[in-house]
Amino acid sequence: MHPFYSMNGTLADQLQSHLANYGPPMINSQRGGNEDPSMYMNGSSASVSNTNGSSSMGNDQKFPSYKRMAQRRKVPEGELCAVCSDLATGYHYGVASCNGCKTFFRRTIVSEQTFICQYNGNCDVNKNIRCACRHCRFNKCLLVGMDAKAIQNDRDRIGPTKKVKMSSGSDDEQATTPHRLQDQEIIDQLTQVESLCQELRRCIIPEVTGVTHALTSPCLLFETTDLKVDVSLTNTMFKELYPASMNDIRMWNIREMRICIEWAKTFDIYQRLNLFDQFALVRNFAFAFNLLNRVFYSPDHGPDKIVFQNGAFIMRQPQQQVQLSGCRPIYTRQMDEIMIPFRKLQLSVAEFATFKAALFFNPDALDLSPSAKQEVFEERNKYLGGLFTCITQKIGIPTGVQKYGSLLMMTASIQNILAQNEENMQVMELFKNWEVDPFVKELCMKRA
Repeated sequence: MHPFYSMNGTLADQLQSHLANYGPPMINSQRGGNEDPSMYMNGSSASVSNTNGSSSMGNDQKFPSYKRMAQRRKVPEGELCAVCSDLATGYHYGVASCNGCKTFFRRTIVSEQTFICQYNGNCDVNKNIRCACRHCRFNKCLLVGMDAKAIQNDRDRIGPTKKVKMSSGSDDEQATTPHRLQDQEIIDQLTQVESLCQELRRCIIPEVTGVTHALTSPCLLFETTDLKVDVSLTNTMFKELYPASMNDIRMWNIREMRICIEWAKTFDIYQRLNLFDQFALVRNFAFAFNLLNRVFYSPDHGPDKIVFQNGAFIMRQPQQQVQLSGCRPIYTRQMDEIMIPFRKLQLSVAEFATFKAALFFNPDALDLSPSAKQEVFEERNKYLGGLFTCITQKIGIPTGVQKYGSLLMMTASIQNILAQNEENMQVMELFKNWEVDPFVKELCMKRA
C-alpha cells in the first residue's frame, strides 16, 4: 500500500479526538506558550537560532508616556504599515502598522527568538512576501521604530489560553487566544506562499537534471521577478478554451511537480531534514499536489469540465486525444470527489493552502527515516490546528466542525484516485503507449 494511503486513518483519529473537544488538533497539552515558533514555515528564513538575537525586555521597565499616547492615536485613513506597506490598523508599539506586523513583533520579543537570513539580510519586506524572511522582517520592525519596551507584560505575554467554547463565530470570542494568533500567523504565511506559487506558474521554470538537482537548488518562489513570463500561460481569461491534448497534460504535470518542490522548500522543518527525507516527503505528495491544484484552480465552467490555466480543458467523458488504451479514466472521479466538493464547501485559498500543508507532512511516507517521523508528525498537527482555526474563525465552531470534518474525510477519495493514477503509469510503462517524463517518473513512480 502506498504510504499516502495510510494517512486517512491518522486524520480520522485526529478528527474523532478533536471534534469531541471542539478544539483545534494539538500534539499535547503544552501547545501554546512553550511552543517553538521556529517550527513554523517561514519561506526563505533558515532555522531559528538561540544566540545574538532579540530578547525580552525587563518587565520592570515602564511604558513611556509618549508611546502610550501613540498607541491611542488613530491612524489617518489610508495610512500604510511602516514595515510591510499593508494598510495600517493603528499605532502599535509606537509605529503605524498592520495587525500582522504588530503580532509578529510582539511574538518575536516575548518568545525571545532570533532568526537567520539565507540572503545576507537583504530581503524585501512587503505585504506580499512579508512572511518570507523573519530575520529581515524583524530588522525592519526595529528600523522603523517599533519599541520592545512598549510590550506590556500582563496584556501581551504569550501564555496559557482559555478553553475553546461553543459559539456562533464571533471574532471577539474566537480570534483573540494565543493559540489562534499562532495559527493565524501560520495561515498568513501559507497564503502568501500560495500567492508566490501562482506567480511561478506564469513563469518559464528553469530546467533541472533531476529531482536531486531541484531539491538542492535555491528556491525559485523568491526569484520570480528574475524569471521570464511564459506568454502562453498569461491572460487565459481572454483566450478561447480548447480540448486538452496529452502534451498539455504532460506539460502541467511537470510544471506542478516542479512547483511542488519549490513550495516544499519554503518550510523550515523541511529544510532541516536530510536530502533522503526531503525526497521521501515530496515523492509521497507530488502527484497529490498536482491533482489538488488542478481542480482547485480550475476556472468554473460547470461540473463537467476541468480547465487548466492555459485554457486547455478535459471533459467528464474525456476527449479521444487524452485516452490511452489500458488506462482507466480518472477525470470523472477528480470532478465528482474533489473539484465539486471543494466548490460546495466554498473552500478559500487560505483553507486550501493549510489543507495541503497538513497532507504534505505525512509521518507514514515511504522511506522516511525514524528520526524524522516525530518531527513530521508534530508539524502536521500544527497545520491541522491551523486549518481548524482558519475554518472556525469565519463560520463558528458548530458549522466549522462540519466543514473541517468533510474536508478531512475527502482524503480517502484523494488516496484512491492517486492509487488509480499510479496503476495507469505502470500500464504506460509496460505497454509503452505513452512516454512518462523522466522527472515525473523519478518523483512519482515506485522504485522497482
